Amino acid sequence: MLMIMKHSPLYIKWFSRCLLLALIVSITYIVIQPSYNFSHWINHGLLKKLNIPYQWVLWGEQHADKFLHFFGAAILVMLIIKSQLPFINNRLAVLLVCSLCLIAEIAQLFIGRGFNSIDLLLGILGSFMAYLGIKDKYLKVIK
Repeated sequence: MLMIMKHSPLYIKWFSRCLLLALIVSITYIVIQPSYNFSHWINHGLLKKLNIPYQWVLWGEQHADKFLHFFGAAILVMLIIKSQLPFINNRLAVLLVCSLCLIAEIAQLFIGRGFNSIDLLLGILGSFMAYLGIKDKYLKVIK
């Protein structure tokens, strides 16, 4: 147990790198699909048992991608920073993820899904929110 505790930063770095790779592959797959429906991710049976109105379920299905753009970008920034990749600092991680958000929207334009400025804005906002959260955390540790 002591051996694991001694090397835990190394484990966190490599675990973050593996998660980062898995997330990038997953996001790339979703981005290049001509259309993608999130409704099969939702447990409709559970929502029915909880008496969630069907209109709310439909709204959630139509807007689930907004949630994923914001939190996907935030998680990407945090994983890039935790991965401690050489030559990538916190600010460069944000710039990289913002660039990836723009590239994803442009790629969707070429495959017929269209460019959605709200999705781009939410991705960029998620990136900056993750950066600010990490920046505050590190500033509190320094003080």
